[in-house]
Amino acid sequence: MHYTSALKHLTKQKIVILGLGAEGWSTYQFLRSHLPKLKLAIADQRSIAQLNSDQQTILQQDSQLTLLLGSNYLDKINKFDLIFKAPGIPKSLPAIKKAIGKGAQLASNTQLFFELCPGKIIGITGTKGKSTTAAVIHHVLQTAQLKTLLLGNIGTPALSQLEQIEADTLVVYELSSHQLETLTISPYVAVIQDITSEHLDYYADTKEYQIAKTAITRWQHPRDIVIYNPQFAITAKIASLSPGKHLRHSLHEGPDNVAFMRQDTLMYRHPGGQVSAVLPANQLPLPGQHNLYNVLPTIIVGHLFNVDTETITQALKSFKPLSHRLELVLEKQGVSYYDDSLATNPFATLRALESFTKPLILIAGGHERDQDFTDLARVILEKKVIGLVLFKPTGQRLQTAIKQIADKSGVKPPPMKFAKNMPEAVKIAHQFIPTMGGIVLMSPASASFGLFENYHDRGMQFQEAVRNITA
Repeated sequence: MHYTSALKHLTKQKIVILGLGAEGWSTYQFLRSHLPKLKLAIADQRSIAQLNSDQQTILQQDSQLTLLLGSNYLDKINKFDLIFKAPGIPKSLPAIKKAIGKGAQLASNTQLFFELCPGKIIGITGTKGKSTTAAVIHHVLQTAQLKTLLLGNIGTPALSQLEQIEADTLVVYELSSHQLETLTISPYVAVIQDITSEHLDYYADTKEYQIAKTAITRWQHPRDIVIYNPQFAITAKIASLSPGKHLRHSLHEGPDNVAFMRQDTLMYRHPGGQVSAVLPANQLPLPGQHNLYNVLPTIIVGHLFNVDTETITQALKSFKPLSHRLELVLEKQGVSYYDDSLATNPFATLRALESFTKPLILIAGGHERDQDFTDLARVILEKKVIGLVLFKPTGQRLQTAIKQIADKSGVKPPPMKFAKNMPEAVKIAHQFIPTMGGIVLMSPASASFGLFENYHDRGMQFQEAVRNITA
């Protein structure tokens, strides 16, 4: 499909792409391919020499492009009408606030994709669980041989895939708070998972973070659909903004729940009221109660698009868990090693701990985001975690929280040691393992910045260290 006419309004605006990460580069390539004569600017804190060689060549050959690179990359932002902002750049930066004050509008790769996408969009958000939910939904639709793409926070930058999308394509789109915060269009189907606190190094407070999430329903129409668990208070509040059809799920049956649990089996209530058994929970390839919350909405989405129950059952059985999300690395001599590097906040690690009953050693800690570790500390003591290996700086706060609760409760805290790198952490964890075996869980409850490039790098370092020490 040719989008030049749909983009024509952009030719009258002064446009800057702020941040040249994966989404920024995708936005540049899309705009340039459809509007080769459009004057554009790119602002990024890196120098031209720090970009990869292909980017350097392409950008330096673009005669219609202005480059604003280096430490002063924000200085001229207020000269533009439209700012395509990368998800990770806070809109609270003084330079961006000044530009908005002068009339500039914020846009994004996601916003432009939503405006142009001819297919139906199934948007998924939440604090944790959205990646798994999106992946399972995509797998269910694929298993049913429907035309579907997995995009957004979990997949490929959306605009780079727009050309292959047709009216019958179902786009499964994982939406982070960063992608939602500037959005003025909501998806046809909004799936909202549990929302707690996250990214408090980016947002002023929890309320601002939650407000960013509301865009998933705020712009919905009566013909649209919202899927959620009404027992999650903030989730239910965001769902209430939708004038569309409300489809609910829960671990409890309840007359209003479309998907639910009955005697440890996943169930679906059809529009006529009849109920079908989908799958016993113990046959899911996803451990832990929290994954039931991730799977229940996928059953609803599958039926929405006329996937029969038998196919949904087959899809759920054959789903392969995401990398770094409670991923079993290996089992040896009675010890199971799990990589949960995607657990970047305390709530996600708390859920991970609830997935296991065997003696457990936890590797946790990392980049500071001013999150509260009290509930996690309490669960660590309740679950009788037998040893902790911690990374600074958040490992220090988790250690303090555990000691404070242990003192008040009159219980002895587990042994806790600090590590400077992942091989050392795995080595210490190995020393904690009891003779009868158990679990070594790397679930950091923190972001990865500092010691690691990202959560993937952290997970791969853990997996390598585990294989080395068990060889």
